Amino acid sequence: MAGWTQEELADRSGVSAHSISVLEAGRRQPRLSSVSRLAEALALDPRRREQLLAAARSIPAPARSAAPETGRPRPGAPCQLPYDTRLFTGRARELDQLLALSRSAPAGSASGMVVISAIDGMGGVGKSALAIRAGHRVRAHFPDGQLFVDLHGHTAGIAPVPSADALDWLLRSLGVPPQQIPDELSTRAALYRERLADTRTLIVLDNAASSAQVRPLLPGTSGCLVLITSRKRLTGLDDAHSLAVDVLPDTDAVALLREGAGPGRVPAGHPAADELVRLCGHLPLAIRIAAARLRHDRGLGLQDLVDRLRDERRRLAHLTDEDRSLRAVFATSFTSVAPDEQDLLRLLGLFPGYDVDICAVAALAGIDPHTAERLLESLLHHNLLVQRTPGRYLFHDLVGLYARSMAADQTRGTDRNAPLHRLAEYYQDAAARANEHLARRTRPGRHREPAAPAVLPALTDRTKALTWMRTEHRNMLALVGHPALSALPAFTVSLSADLAAFLLMEGRWSQAAALHQSAVTAAATAGDRRGEADALCDLGRARHATGDYRAAAELYERALTIHQELGDRHGEANDLHELGRIRLLTGEIQEASWLHEQALAAFRALGDQLGEARALCDLGRARHSSGDSPAAVELTSQVLTLYRTMGDRRGEAAALHDLAYILDEMGDRNSAGEFYQEALTIYEDLNSVQGVANTLRGLGRIRHAVGDHRAAAELHQRSLDACREAGSRHGEADSLLGLGRARDALGEGRDALALYQQALTLYQEIGSRPGETSALLDLAALTERTADPRSALTLHQQALAIARDTRSPLDEARALEGAARCALALGDHAAALIGLEDAVALYRRLGSPTATDAAARLSALRTDPAPAAEGRPPQRSISTWAQSTP
Repeated sequence: MAGWTQEELADRSGVSAHSISVLEAGRRQPRLSSVSRLAEALALDPRRREQLLAAARSIPAPARSAAPETGRPRPGAPCQLPYDTRLFTGRARELDQLLALSRSAPAGSASGMVVISAIDGMGGVGKSALAIRAGHRVRAHFPDGQLFVDLHGHTAGIAPVPSADALDWLLRSLGVPPQQIPDELSTRAALYRERLADTRTLIVLDNAASSAQVRPLLPGTSGCLVLITSRKRLTGLDDAHSLAVDVLPDTDAVALLREGAGPGRVPAGHPAADELVRLCGHLPLAIRIAAARLRHDRGLGLQDLVDRLRDERRRLAHLTDEDRSLRAVFATSFTSVAPDEQDLLRLLGLFPGYDVDICAVAALAGIDPHTAERLLESLLHHNLLVQRTPGRYLFHDLVGLYARSMAADQTRGTDRNAPLHRLAEYYQDAAARANEHLARRTRPGRHREPAAPAVLPALTDRTKALTWMRTEHRNMLALVGHPALSALPAFTVSLSADLAAFLLMEGRWSQAAALHQSAVTAAATAGDRRGEADALCDLGRARHATGDYRAAAELYERALTIHQELGDRHGEANDLHELGRIRLLTGEIQEASWLHEQALAAFRALGDQLGEARALCDLGRARHSSGDSPAAVELTSQVLTLYRTMGDRRGEAAALHDLAYILDEMGDRNSAGEFYQEALTIYEDLNSVQGVANTLRGLGRIRHAVGDHRAAAELHQRSLDACREAGSRHGEADSLLGLGRARDALGEGRDALALYQQALTLYQEIGSRPGETSALLDLAALTERTADPRSALTLHQQALAIARDTRSPLDEARALEGAARCALALGDHAAALIGLEDAVALYRRLGSPTATDAAARLSALRTDPAPAAEGRPPQRSISTWAQSTP
C-alpha cells in the first residue's frame, strides 16, 4: 500500500511491530483503536478508512482451546530457564499443583486473566529450585518462550531490581529493539503486555521483593503462566495462586543428603543421617551445604560433621561453603524488614521457650497486643517466623540461632534482662489466673497484686485455663532457672505453686518434681519460709504420684513443721491431709484416719468447704480400707452433698466416682453402675476427658466382675482412647492394664500379654511404681498359667521388692501369695507355706476381704503332706493353687 516495512509503519502509527505482525498473520482479533491509528498513519481517505474498520469488525476472535497445545518451540523463542539441578528431591505435591496451573493457562484464571502462582517460603527452602524444575517440566506447553528474571529481592549486596529495569530486560528478550523501549514505566508495561498478548509464554520472576515490584511485570491476558518466588507472602496479588513451601520431610531430607554427598558417604539407615538433617533444620540449602562438605572433604566423616553441628554457637558458621552462607541468607531477610520488626526479632532471640502468642510477645517487647500482632504477622509474611498453630509463632531452628546471635550482639551493654523480667511477670500473673480454675485446694493470700494492669489471655473458665496451661507450661518451665531471672526467686516460687495442680493432673511428675525442688531452693535462699513449705508440700505430691511414699511422707512432715511454726493453719491443714493419704497407702490405716480427722477439723474451722470435702473423701477411703465400708459410704455421701451445695460439679463427679468404687467393692454393682453413669454424664458435660476416662475404667471393672468381659474390653478401649487424646500417660497405662485383664479373661492370652507389657513399660517411663507393681502382678499371674512357674516367680519377686520399697502392704500381700503359688508349683512346699502365712497376716492387718479365702488356702496347705523327694507336690494342691489368682 505505502511500501513501508512493519518497523516503519510501527514508528509512524505508534502500534508495535509485533502487534502489526500478529494482525497480518490473523493470530488475533484486531483492536479498533490500533486499526484507527494504522489508518491515520497510512493517510487513508474516509471511504478506505471505513472499509478497513468494517473489515476489522468482521474478523472473528480465534477460538480458545481448553487444553494447551504442545510441540516444538516457536523458532527464535527465548528459553532463559536456568540449569535444573539434579539434587531436586521430593516436592511431588507442589509440582503437581504447578503442573495443573500450567494446563489451565490457555483458558486463564476464573476471571479470565493470566494464571499466576506466587511461591513463598523462608530463605534456603528451595523456592527457586521448585519454580525452575516446574518450568522445565512445562516448557512444551509454552512454545512462545520461557522468560526468567532474578529480581534480587533478597540478595546480599544487591538492591532489588526496579520494575522498569526488569521490563527493559524482558522486552529485549522478546525481541524489542532497545531504541523502541519507552522510558516511562507505564508505557513499558503496556508494550510488554502487548507483546505477550495471544502468546503462550512462561515467565519466571524469581526472588521478588514485593507485590509492587511484580505487578508491572504481569501479562494482561490469558495464555501465559507466571511463576513468582519470594521470601515474602505476596498478599497484594489478588489473582495469584499462593503456594507456601515448607522444609523437607524426614525421608526427602535424608534422600537429598545422600544424593548430594555422593556414593558411599551416607550409608543407608545410618542414624547420624537423621540427626544431621535435623541439625540442618530440614532446610534444603543447609542440607546441600552439609552434603557438599561430605562430598569434597573425604577426611570428614558423617559423625564428625554431626558432632560439629551440635555446637549451636558454631552451627551457622559450619553451614557455609565457597559461595553459600546461611548466615548471609538470613541476614538479607533480616535487613529487608522494618526497624521495629528487626527489634522484635532480636527480642524473640532472647526468649528461651518454644512458640509464643501475642500476649507473651507484647509483654516481652513492652508493647500493646495490637502492635505485637501487626509486627508478628509481618514477620510471618516475610517467612522469618513459622505458624504451626493459629495464633502462635515460632522460629525455624536455624533462623532462631541467627536471631539469638543478633540478640547477643545488639544487647551487649544494655539491660538485656528487662524484657525477660517483663515476660516473667506476665507469666506469673497469667498462671495465677489459670490456676484459679484448676486448683483443688485453697492457698489464701499468696498472690501479689500486679504492678500495672497486664494484658492477659481470656482465662474465664476451666477449659480455657487448661488449654492455656497445656500450651504455655513448656515456656514457663524454660524460664525457671534462666540466668536472667536469678534475681527473681519469687517468680520460681509463684510459678511452682500455680503449675502444681496442672502438672499433677497431666501426669508430668518428673517436670513437677524438678520445678518444686527449684522452688524449695529459691524460697530457702530468699528466706521465704511460707513459699518453702508450700513448695515442699507440692514436691511431696509429685513424689506421692510416682509411688515414692517414703520421700513424700518426709516432705509433708517438713512442710508441716514450717507451717506450724508460722502459724499457717491453712498450710498445716493441707499437710495433714496429704500425710494422711500417704499413711493410708502404706497400710497405716489408724494413723491415716486420725490425720484426716485433724485436717477435717482444721478445714471446718477455717470455713474452707473445698478442703472439708477433700478431707471427708479421704476419711471415707480410710474407713473403707479398715473394713467399715458402710461408714465409707456415709462419709462419701456427705462429700457428694457438700460438692452439690457448693455447685462444684467436678467435685460432685469425683464423689460419685468414689461412691461407685466403694459400692462396687462391696458387691452392690447395680448401684455402683448407676453412680458411675451419673459421674460420666457430668464429666462429659464438663468436657473432662480425664474424668470420662477414669469413669469408663470403673464401668469396665464392673462389667469384668459380672463376667461381661467383651463389654469390659470395649469400655477400657474407650478409656484408653480418651487418655491418649488427653495426653494422660498414667491414665493410658491404667487403661492398658484394664484392657489386658479383659482380654485375659476372654482367653486372648497373647493380646493380654502385649497389653500388660505395654502398661508395664509406660508405668516405668513415667515413674509410677504402684502402677509398675500392678502390671508386674498381672503379668506374673498370666505367666503362671501360660508359661513356666519359675518365670512367674521372678515377676512376683520383682513386684514384691517394689511393694516393700514403696510400703504398699496390699500389693506386698498379693506378691507374696503369687510367689507362694509359684514356689509350690516348683516343689518348694516350705517356701510356699512361709510366703502364704506372711500374705494372710498382711491381708488380716489391712482388713481385706481377701483374707478369708487366703486363710482357707493356708489351712489346706498346712494339712497337705510335704512334697515327695523328687520335688513334685501332690496334684490336688497344684490344681488348687492354679485356680487361685491374686
